[in-house]
Amino acid sequence: MKKFRTYSYNLVLMLLLINLSVNISAKPILQDEKSIGEFASVLKQKVLLSADQEANVINILTELKNNVTDKPENKASFIKEAQSKIEKLFDSKQKMKYDIIKNDLWKKF
Repeated sequence: MKKFRTYSYNLVLMLLLINLSVNISAKPILQDEKSIGEFASVLKQKVLLSADQEANVINILTELKNNVTDKPENKASFIKEAQSKIEKLFDSKQKMKYDIIKNDLWKKF
C-alpha cells in the first residue's frame, strides 16, 4: 500500500511538471502573436490602415518573427526589410503619419 501511494505521488508530480513545461514553452509564442496584434492595432489607429493593409502588416510581422527566430544574428536586416515592406503599403498621407511615430513604434517591437 505504501508503494502504491509513493507511486501515485510521483505520477502526479511528473504530470504537473510536464504540464508546467508545456505551458512555459507555449507562452512566448502567444506573447509574440500578441505583440504583433498590438503593433498592427497601434499602426491601424495612428496611420488609419485599411483592413487589407492591416492584414498585410500582420503577415509581414509574422514573417519577421519567423526570420528572426531562424537567424537571430540577422535581426537588424530583417527589421529593415520589414519596415521597407510596410512603408510600401502606405499612401502619401499615411507615410507622413508613419514617419512621425515609426521610431517609437519599432522600439516597442
